Amino acid sequence: MTDTNASFNRPYKPFGMNVKVPEIGERTLKQAGDTLGGIVKSPVEPLFNFLEENEEVFNGDISFQINRFFAQGFTIGSAMRLEDEKVNGSSPSFDMHF
Repeated sequence: MTDTNASFNRPYKPFGMNVKVPEIGERTLKQAGDTLGGIVKSPVEPLFNFLEENEEVFNGDISFQINRFFAQGFTIGSAMRLEDEKVNGSSPSFDMHF
């Protein structure tokens, strides 16, 4: 039993010779391309999402909306004060100086 070239009736193969490397197919290339694309896009994707969600801030639409709501509030408040004065009379004034 001094034969070291075979074990359990199998022929002796040195390590590394029995490893089969699969051929690179279309699916593997597509997965590699998707992975590389993800690596490149992932650092800048949150920035682009932020800019897209807040586009109105950067192009001035938010400023226009704020001014419009302020004007509406002022107009409605003025109308309500006028109607309040018509219904309840003018507000009383007290002279606190004796």
